[in-house]
Amino acid sequence: MMNTKTIRYIIYAVIIIFCVVAIGLGVYAQFFTNEPIQDVYGNDISAGGNIITHQDVNQAFIDLFTNEFYSNYNDTNITKIDDTKELVYTFYEDNQNVSGKYSMNIHIPVINIQSDVVTGFNNLTQSIFVDKINSVMAGTEVYTIYNLDYIAYVNNNLLSVAIKATIKEGDNPQRVIVQTYNYDLETNQAVTLKEVLEDRDIDETVVENRIRTVVQNASNDADKMAESGYTVYQRNVNDEMYQIDNITNFIEGPNGELYIIFAYGNNNYTSEMDIIQI
Repeated sequence: MMNTKTIRYIIYAVIIIFCVVAIGLGVYAQFFTNEPIQDVYGNDISAGGNIITHQDVNQAFIDLFTNEFYSNYNDTNITKIDDTKELVYTFYEDNQNVSGKYSMNIHIPVINIQSDVVTGFNNLTQSIFVDKINSVMAGTEVYTIYNLDYIAYVNNNLLSVAIKATIKEGDNPQRVIVQTYNYDLETNQAVTLKEVLEDRDIDETVVENRIRTVVQNASNDADKMAESGYTVYQRNVNDEMYQIDNITNFIEGPNGELYIIFAYGNNNYTSEMDIIQI
């Protein structure tokens, strides 16, 4: 039987061998293979740099939702619905758990501007999110978990609002629904992604190529998981939804960064999202 000292030496030897092999593989990968290292956008970072992953971008977007409105915009010339409130504020919030029925933690925003366009925005919030809350509270056949959060920013004269709902109903897969609104405070008009890109002098082709790369990579990852027996959401990379003219879900972040959002749970039982940050 080996004594304690001998076993210790064996363990040390195994650790040293493992480290040597790992270092050797790393050196080989760096100097003797031609396979480039790419981030989620397809950028070649073989020469060094931080790898930006699909999960990193999605998490950065999710972390935005603090149920607050951030703005230094002078709104004295804007006609509000309620002069005592900010341009965006929490109209209703609730956190309750009814045993056997539902658990909800909700923060419902309202855009506080007198405008036909904004009225349409607020009505859409009502139909997508608030009506669902009412139906859950009125009674449901399956236990439902419903969380609702929002975030709002003003960058220059662009008001951006995003609402995110996470819904789990019984045995159905969890859904993540995202709805965004973008409004020009000077022209009192809704703003399209195309207009934002033009204003920033960003080439649409570059953006569509970035979108295509992210979605294709996510699709490839999903295919690999499906081959391993997992149930995954399958993307159609050729869908017209990925074309600039058809994209309506986007928001400008706290530092003006642009998030383009493909929340597949808007129309399906899935929490899958592809977020492209510009």
